[in-house]
Amino acid sequence: MKKHTGLLTLSLMLATPALAGGAGAPMAPMPAAACKSIAQIVMTDPNFSTLATAVEAAGLGQTLMGGQYTVFAPTNAAFAKLPSDTLAAALNDPAMLRSILLYHVVPGKVTAKQVMTMSSAKTAQGGSVLINVMGGKVMVDNATVTKADVMACNGVVHVVDTVLMPAMAAATPAPVTVTTPAPAPAPMPAPVATAPAATDIMSIPAMPVGMTTTTTTTTTTTTDTAATTTTAATETAVSSNTVYDQLVSDERFSTLRDLLSDAGLTDLLINNEFTIFAPTNDAFAAVDPETLAVIASDPDTLKAVLTYHVVQGKVTGEQVAAATQLRSEQGASLNFKLDGSTQMVNEAMVDGTPVEASNGYIYAINQVLLPPDLVLPTPAADAATTDMATTDAAATTATGTTSTVTVVTLPAAQAGTNITEVLAQPQFSTLLSLVQKAGLVDALMAGDVTIFAPTNDAFAKVPQATLDMLMADNDKLKQVLLFHVVTGRVVDDGLNVAQLRSMEGSSIDLMADGSSYKVGVRSGDAITGGVVASRSDAGNSVIYPIDSVLIPPTMK
Repeated sequence: MKKHTGLLTLSLMLATPALAGGAGAPMAPMPAAACKSIAQIVMTDPNFSTLATAVEAAGLGQTLMGGQYTVFAPTNAAFAKLPSDTLAAALNDPAMLRSILLYHVVPGKVTAKQVMTMSSAKTAQGGSVLINVMGGKVMVDNATVTKADVMACNGVVHVVDTVLMPAMAAATPAPVTVTTPAPAPAPMPAPVATAPAATDIMSIPAMPVGMTTTTTTTTTTTTDTAATTTTAATETAVSSNTVYDQLVSDERFSTLRDLLSDAGLTDLLINNEFTIFAPTNDAFAAVDPETLAVIASDPDTLKAVLTYHVVQGKVTGEQVAAATQLRSEQGASLNFKLDGSTQMVNEAMVDGTPVEASNGYIYAINQVLLPPDLVLPTPAADAATTDMATTDAAATTATGTTSTVTVVTLPAAQAGTNITEVLAQPQFSTLLSLVQKAGLVDALMAGDVTIFAPTNDAFAKVPQATLDMLMADNDKLKQVLLFHVVTGRVVDDGLNVAQLRSMEGSSIDLMADGSSYKVGVRSGDAITGGVVASRSDAGNSVIYPIDSVLIPPTMK
């Protein structure tokens, strides 16, 4: 998905804040201490020290002093989840950094109550964030709002636990204008500033979660590295009962422990609250040696596989037993069910009771889990075979997880200028009317999406009682429609995965079927859903007609 960023209109920086007043003589200006601007909140709260550094590096400090904005503010712990090279690259690329930060900003003041009524919000970066309320928690893209309604003089801050990442355009970003409901002078282009000097990622102050600090004397800045190291050692005590410590002390997990170290994930499991579904040594021994060697030799693939076993927060045994699906740190969801008295995670069995650590839980499992969207690196000797149009649709690995091995190219139909033009075709008239009724047109037009679009014939198969229920309940209608939509442009080998994450929040299962695909909800070796045979391009979005209406598993 391409989202365009560029010049930021900063005219609101020049506006003079209005003075409070009433009938009669004007009141005196409100004392500065009465409220803080968004910039001041970010700059003065130690939990936002990384964000503060990024805001300054991007030259957005003055912008967040005025205007009216809503900011989804990532904490230091949120930034700690980013790979260090990704964070360093952003800090040293002003355009990229500005794009990422503006993706966290929504013009105008949007309170938590208002956020909970929204399905998406247009950001100052130009793209839209997706908003879902799941289990009493507000999700913004893949981030959870951990604290809401931190009020500022010029807006509101909602604290999030994950950095929101827009899809970055490869080309030079296009201009974007930030506007607010408040009156403002005529828009002015942002002044061209000299690019800031490279930022040293090691210089960013941080307060990782999971560490306790005891200060015995007044903090003193010193240039003596040795003295600084000694002081830190005497003032900071790290818990010795973290998830990682428990893995190290249990010989059942020695293979997992070594792979976590190779992937650079040890600090993540020490400094944050996580629950890990931990494959035992026997589970890794059951994986095909060549497959395991490919995974272990590629850092990105190894990190993807390992983080697929990790869920954020301390998830108790009762919560696991009650869950049907939890989002992994890798991004794809893990499926849960009870098979009699046996707890299952995907196709793996949980062995024994969970091990509690100071910052999470460990559940031993008997199989290695592979993300449904995982594509293993192709060995150089096999590269010549990757351009096959069609071969076998899928293969089952030693772990029991379905892994696709083919690329099926679907023919593209006539392209349209935008989504509504494509959906204006007669075969989509029912779908278009429902999208309009649900108020989703703007959300679908805000960014690049892929739509598995039921035709009129598909809707004709739906029982009338179900249609009546959807027409009477707009929330359920939105839920069903968004289950057909995936963020980003998914074409060609992008379809060659076992699952895609829908905007509704649940996963859509896919299965190659000759020159087409089946999409829907998997049950055993079959998929209940529709058949995809062609596509229509709508700008940077794409629409696939399907012959059945998909019902999200959360509604069953």
